[in-house]
This record gives sequence, C-alpha cells and structure tokens, in this order.
Amino acid sequence: MGETLVIRQPRLGEYYERVTQVLTDAFSQMRGAVLDGRAVVVVLDDRDLLGQGTVADAALATGLLGLVRAFALEGARPGWRVNALTHRGEEGDVEDHLDQLAGSALTGQLLRVGTEHLGRVWP
Repeated sequence: MGETLVIRQPRLGEYYERVTQVLTDAFSQMRGAVLDGRAVVVVLDDRDLLGQGTVADAALATGLLGLVRAFALEGARPGWRVNALTHRGEEGDVEDHLDQLAGSALTGQLLRVGTEHLGRVWP
C-alpha cells in the first residue's frame, strides 16, 4: 500500500475544451491508484459544486465528484477508498483533513470543509 493519491481540481476558467481531458486524466490516475491499493482524495472548490464559478469549472467539479462516486461503487467489494473534500477559496483549509479522510474506511463520501456552505455566516 502506497501513499494517498490527491487530485486537485484545476481552474479552467473559460477553457471548456479542457474538461474532457482533465476528467480522462483523473480517471486514469484514480484507476491506477485503486488497483495499487492506494486511497484517493479529490479536492474540489465548493463554489463550483454549487454552480457559482464558470460553466467549465462547474462541469469539471461535478464530473470529478461523479468519478469519486463511481469508483466507490465499483470498488466497494475490493475495498477501494475514494472520497472528495471541498474547500471555499483557501485550499489550506483541507490539508488537515486529507490524511484523516484517506486513512478512514469511508468511500464515496463528500466532506465539506468550512461553514460557508451553510448559508450566511455572521461576523
């Protein structure tokens, strides 16, 4: 068993034509990792999952989350551990949670880091 594969969602902006290639690359990396017995954690921007970024970024974020769930479903019996976590802007928020999520028995889960997704946070 090797170290965890961490895939970080790149920012695509208006480069829609890159969505397919990034998803294909992520699929290949995830497949290699789970077949080697490694855990996978995909780091996504929460705003893109909520459709608050560009169309390309939203398509990529939801596509990556779909890959996480598909791999978790297909790998339930062999014990593949594939999860996602989100952040909102400052990615440093997730670093403390990567090892914890990768080392858990969870699979197919989305962990939302922070409180911004709950609604308005008063100072």
